Amino acid sequence: MYGWKAVAVCTLLCVRSTLCIIRDFSICHDDFENEPADGVLKEHTFSWLGFVQYIHVTTGLPHHSKAPRVILVHKQFVLGTATDMMHLPKNYKLGNIVFGDYERDEEECGLTRQQIKFGVKCARAYIEIPPLDITPHPEFTRFGVGNSLALVKLIRPMKSHYMVPICLPTIAERTRKKKLRAVYLVDYISTVPRDFDSERLAKKTLKLFTHRECKRHRMKGKLGSEGVTHVLCSSGCGVRAGAPIISHAVDGPFELIGVTAGGAPCRRRAMRRRLNNEPPLYIDVYPYNAWIMNVITAHHLPKPYPLNVKLAEGGPGKGINQSYLRRRKKQRAGWRARTYLTGNFCYKSLFVQKKKSAFFYSERFEVHADPPAKLSVVMKISAGIETTIVCARMAMPNRLSTPIIDGVGGYNITITFQTDWFPYSFYFSLGLDGRNTTKRDWAKWIPERSPGFW
Repeated sequence: MYGWKAVAVCTLLCVRSTLCIIRDFSICHDDFENEPADGVLKEHTFSWLGFVQYIHVTTGLPHHSKAPRVILVHKQFVLGTATDMMHLPKNYKLGNIVFGDYERDEEECGLTRQQIKFGVKCARAYIEIPPLDITPHPEFTRFGVGNSLALVKLIRPMKSHYMVPICLPTIAERTRKKKLRAVYLVDYISTVPRDFDSERLAKKTLKLFTHRECKRHRMKGKLGSEGVTHVLCSSGCGVRAGAPIISHAVDGPFELIGVTAGGAPCRRRAMRRRLNNEPPLYIDVYPYNAWIMNVITAHHLPKPYPLNVKLAEGGPGKGINQSYLRRRKKQRAGWRARTYLTGNFCYKSLFVQKKKSAFFYSERFEVHADPPAKLSVVMKISAGIETTIVCARMAMPNRLSTPIIDGVGGYNITITFQTDWFPYSFYFSLGLDGRNTTKRDWAKWIPERSPGFW
C-alpha cells in the first residue's frame, strides 16, 4: 500500500487594478486667487447655489415662505436635504430648480469678438430646470433617520462652461477645519428669491463645532436627538434649510463641508461666535462622498463598463502596466471654467493631489491699456531641479485665448499665448503644484544644468 499525500497547489494571479478617474468630479469650483470678503457678494461668485420652488397644485404660485436651497455637485445633479425633497408642504408639489446667478459663457449669450473688444459682457441671467429624478439616501427611506441628503437629477446638464459644481470635501480639508474652525455660510439674501435683477448672494464666516461638541451641547440643554446621523454645528442663527457651509482650501478648491438641516431663528445676541441654545445643525457631507459618486456614476457610465478605460478631461487612456509606458508621458490639457489646466496630475482626485503634491506658487499678472490693445505673452519659469512641476493652472478672463504650457512634468515650464483685443485691462493668474524630484529624474536633469541655462 502506498501512502499518498494531498498536495495543495495555489496559484496567485495578480491583476493590477485600474484607477478610473471620472472627469466630472475633477472639474469643480477651483479658484486659487479669489477670497471673497463677508457681506454681499459680486455676481457669479458662487453660481452653483440654487433653490427649489414649491408650486401650489391649484393656483400654480410658488410658496410664499419656503424655498429650500440646493447645491450643484455635478453638471446634472444637485444636492439637498431629504426632508425638503420628499416631505412637501400640504397642497404643494415640487417645482423647478432655479439658479438665480446663472453665468453664461460667450458662446451661449452670443457675444462676438468685436463686442468683447469693446468690453461688452453677458447680461445677468437665471435658469429654471425641471427635476427628472430624486434619490434620497437609504438611511432616510429605510432606516428611519429623521433627515439626510438627497440627490436630484436635472432634466438636462448645465450648458454653460462657466457653471461648474462645487468640490466634494476631502479628508485633508475636513481635518484642517477641525483645527481652524472657520467655515463660510453662503446663501441668498431673500428667504424666497423673486426679483433676480436685484437678488444677491451673501457670505458669512461662522465658527464650526464637531459632532461630539454638538451632541454634548444638546444633551446639556436637553434638546433631544438631532435626527441626523453625521451632524455638525456652528455659531450664528437663522440659517435656512439646505444652505451650505463651505471651505476654501489653500490650493484653490471650494469644498462643501455641510448642508443645513435646521436651526432656530435669530434672537438677541445670537450672532456671537459660540453655540447658541439651539445652534444651527448641518449634515456632514464627507461621510456621504462614496454614496454621491456611486449614484451619479450609475446614471452616467455605460453598462457593462470596461474596467481598463480611464475617463479624463484630456481624453481617454488605456490602463496598462506602467513598466510598458515611456517615462515621459504626454500631459493632458483642457479648460475648467475659465481656468486652463496642463498636467495629468490636474485631473486626479483632490485627495490624491493634496496627498502627493503641494501648491507652491501663485501670482496674478495684470496689464492696462488705453486705447484697446493686443498682448503677446512668453513666460519662462523654473522651480529648481529639486521640484517637479506636476500641474499648471492659468486663470483667464475668458476662453477665447488658449495658452500653451510646455514642460509640465519637469522643473522648467514655458507659457506662450496671444490675446485678442481687450478694452482697458487684461489679467491672468498662474498657480503651480509640485512634488519632490525623484532620484532617476535628478540624475537625468543634472547634466542639463549649465551657465546660461534657465
